Amino acid sequence: MVPQLAERESESSWAGLDAEAKRRRLLEVATAVFAERGLNAPMPAIAEAAGIGVGSLYRRYPSKEVLIADIVTEQMHAVRVEIRAARKQPDAGAALEATLRRLVEWQAQKHLVRAALAATSERAEVQAAVGEVSLAWQELLDRARKDGRVRVDVTTQDLRLVFAATRAADEVEPGSRERMLELLLDSLLVKR
Repeated sequence: MVPQLAERESESSWAGLDAEAKRRRLLEVATAVFAERGLNAPMPAIAEAAGIGVGSLYRRYPSKEVLIADIVTEQMHAVRVEIRAARKQPDAGAALEATLRRLVEWQAQKHLVRAALAATSERAEVQAAVGEVSLAWQELLDRARKDGRVRVDVTTQDLRLVFAATRAADEVEPGSRERMLELLLDSLLVKR
């Protein structure tokens, strides 16, 4: 296909998308580009991968930092949804354990999200999204504590430390996050 024609077809399909569909498409493409090239990938590379002009990208995201922050807030929203779904399970302790296991594995696969979070942690929207995740964890912890399934002194900070420790364990010895998670779960949960 002639490059200009392909570009025009892509631009016309872009024009037919509503604002939310454009946003989702850009987040998906940007995530893929950043995963492949790192957070230093230039905005024109993202626009090219999305099949749009740089101006279209900058109309939606005035800076790369705003784009990266939107990726982080989307990921935090997905994490919050998962934690809230766990809160509805009948056994809060088992739900807490299963959710921690899933999210430790998710974290191990999402190097980009960790880097993006570090790069945008000072932004208000990112802080708000992280706060919503903490609140969801607190609600799940409260249920597990009420059911006698978690130590009474466990806090959301302890859960953050679980993620930091499992990440660090993998840095010391790849694949050792599972062992670290088992040790940490044994110290947090009350087994029946």
